[in-house]
Amino acid sequence: MTTDSTPDDEVSSTEEFEAALGRVIRDAFENGVNPRGTWEYRSDRAGADVEVMVVELAD
Repeated sequence: MTTDSTPDDEVSSTEEFEAALGRVIRDAFENGVNPRGTWEYRSDRAGADVEVMVVELAD
């Protein structure tokens, strides 16, 4: 998955990152997209490629 960010997407703190991540995961569930699994993010910037794993936590 690769995407370009817009100025509205700017994240400048851990709290903002967690809130943005929460919105993405919640929106995925609400729209029938299963966010669980491993996702790759590749960027044009050096050292910005990452792999993200979403795992459902036990109650």
